Amino acid sequence: MSQLALPFEISRRLTFDTLVLHQGIATTISAIRNVYGNGARPFPSLFLYGAPGTGKTHIITAVTRLLEGRSIQGHSGVEVITPEGSPPRAPALKDLALKTDEDLTPMCCVAVDDIHLIQDEDQADLWNLSNRMTRIGAPLLMAARLSGEEAFPENPHLRSRINSGLVFALDPPQDQDRLLILDKMARDRSIRIPHEVSNYLVTRKGRNIKELARALEVLDMASLELKRRITVPLIKMLEADGKI
Repeated sequence: MSQLALPFEISRRLTFDTLVLHQGIATTISAIRNVYGNGARPFPSLFLYGAPGTGKTHIITAVTRLLEGRSIQGHSGVEVITPEGSPPRAPALKDLALKTDEDLTPMCCVAVDDIHLIQDEDQADLWNLSNRMTRIGAPLLMAARLSGEEAFPENPHLRSRINSGLVFALDPPQDQDRLLILDKMARDRSIRIPHEVSNYLVTRKGRNIKELARALEVLDMASLELKRRITVPLIKMLEADGKI
């Protein structure tokens, strides 16, 4: 079998239109769209937490695009930050926290993903940035695997800031929901997958939506390169080669 060039970054447009609603997030999405899709500044901060695959990254990215698209009163700047490295660092937090209010005012929002990874040295910058965003009336959008209490047990000031805005716990989708999500991800990419492939991926390859998205991307590339339909035997061949 020939070598596949597999992307590690699955590029896709994360919007509310590509989000499949299910019982674990439907009420949260309704509230979020009502708050950020209407009115004008000041907007509250947003904190989402839940297990991997619950849609946190998708939702906060969708909010940034909603606000950016509206360009309320000329505020269209967006910054998306994810801690990286070992130990994880987020130097962009300090850069933003040091800006003047005048420099920050054009920002429609700032999104910080995986804040549970933020180390002690960056927590003060997150706290300062939260205060600054509140002052200019633009939302700080945050996502984490843990609640504020679990992520920052020794930092009551940061917990207080995180919990001062909208806070939602996200529940993971059930298998039937995952089938619907996988089907929509495939249709959004113009990929045709039979029902038995969807069942195999959902029940055998992982319950994390990000893992399912990557598996779908790998299958699509393999199908194009090998000129084969996406089938369970193709999945098993890729499994044997350690590709999926």
